[in-house]
Amino acid sequence: MEATDVCAGFLLAAIASYKATQLSLDQLSEARRRRRRLQLVAARRLRLKKLRETWSQREKHKRSRELQRLRAQKTWMKAIGHHFLRAHMQRRPKVWFYPRSSDWWENTAATFTDDQWLQHLRVSRKTFSYLCTMLKPRLKRKDTTYRLCIPLQKRVALVLYKLANLCDYKTVGDLFAVGVASVCRCVHEFCTAVVEVLKPLLVITPKQSELLEMADYFYHTYGIPQCIGVLDSMHITIIRPPHYQQEQPNRDGHLAILLQAVVDGKGMFWDLNMSSPVWVSDSGRFGQSWACDDFPIKMFNICGTGNCHFVLGDAGYPSQNWLLKPYADTGWLTAEQELFNTQISQARRVAELAFRRLKSRWKCLNKRNDCNVEVVKDMVETCCVLHNLCEKNEDAFLSEWSNMDPVQPDNGNPQRDSETDSWFDLQQFMQDNTQ
Repeated sequence: MEATDVCAGFLLAAIASYKATQLSLDQLSEARRRRRRLQLVAARRLRLKKLRETWSQREKHKRSRELQRLRAQKTWMKAIGHHFLRAHMQRRPKVWFYPRSSDWWENTAATFTDDQWLQHLRVSRKTFSYLCTMLKPRLKRKDTTYRLCIPLQKRVALVLYKLANLCDYKTVGDLFAVGVASVCRCVHEFCTAVVEVLKPLLVITPKQSELLEMADYFYHTYGIPQCIGVLDSMHITIIRPPHYQQEQPNRDGHLAILLQAVVDGKGMFWDLNMSSPVWVSDSGRFGQSWACDDFPIKMFNICGTGNCHFVLGDAGYPSQNWLLKPYADTGWLTAEQELFNTQISQARRVAELAFRRLKSRWKCLNKRNDCNVEVVKDMVETCCVLHNLCEKNEDAFLSEWSNMDPVQPDNGNPQRDSETDSWFDLQQFMQDNTQ
């Protein structure tokens, strides 16, 4: 019995030892398999990482080669385009321009003397250079791939030639080798630039100190005290606008724009006013007497009762406290009144001479202008500004430009008649009249 128990105990112990050994082996095998799996996972991750790096390097290399190929292709296309343009630049384009001869401007005008330059363009070379310098930011253009721009000097010269001569756009275009549309555009751009840039510099409302100098000049030159300017006007004939509603009053009338300006003692404009289109006749203008409604108010603010200045005007203007007019010639004027009218007439000649020089220098004002109304106004203001510029720079005025001989000054002052020198008689008459 005891031997049986001992055998059973050994058998159980052997079985337990076997199970423990087997369990230990299973644990070792599981640990080995887990370690193997981790190693496989790490190796797979490392391989994927290497593949990603390889793919990234391949993509970078591929993009680099593509960029190099595109750059080479772009350079090659540029070279081909440049070669093509050089090879075909001599061919005559069918759209961009029509071949014209520019021999007059490039060869003939380049050899002009100062007198010839003044004869054709009405301004001196000094004034022409000043215009190009001041208007360069507004008028200068750049060349394009398909055509060359009109040079700045050529743009200014063709506009001056158009304003100074009785010719149409086609004549100017043929002379300067540009198209009719280009001439029209150059004229519009030049006039707009002059009005916006040069008009504020050359047509200026005088300040108080300048008013005193102008009054002193009129007094010592014409014997009229407190006078700061002469008011005069002219008509510029235009074509009827498409939507102009007012009917023509009679068969003899024509449509025109009224230019009303105030001229100082030296023949320069210091105030310009333009009216809307109105019907005029040989006997005079129909409608209102002022170019704009606010002109009397503006003159009153400049002259005023405190400043005690006035402007000379024609007898046809409405009476204003700032406007000095001659007596109406009724045939019963006294000697003092005739002397007064003579004095006024002598002083008003400065405005007549200024307008005569304006229309003689810029011939475009002497014929009908078929442009748009706003363009016509810009052209007229441009001519007035150029007149002031030429007078300021003392550009020569040729008597052959005008059919009438201009009034010749004597030592810088206009000549006066002997009877107008009796200023004391006129002063006594004015004092008696005020009393």
